[in-house]
Amino acid sequence: MTYSVVRIDEDLDFGCEERAAGTPVMAVVILQEPSGEQTVVRQPDRMLYDRQINVGDQVSFDEQGKLVKG
Repeated sequence: MTYSVVRIDEDLDFGCEERAAGTPVMAVVILQEPSGEQTVVRQPDRMLYDRQINVGDQVSFDEQGKLVKG
């Protein structure tokens, strides 16, 4: 299934603790299905930059559950 990226925010919810050393920075990504239903997922922030995934892009999930363009 293909989704539209509606919003990307840095995941700032670490609970009572700070992010553990060595833990990647995560992003909260809001996706919209063609039906209009929205889904919220967490993805590595660096991966989104590396794959040039931005608001407005069409994305799907690869075999590892990571977002890919197209």
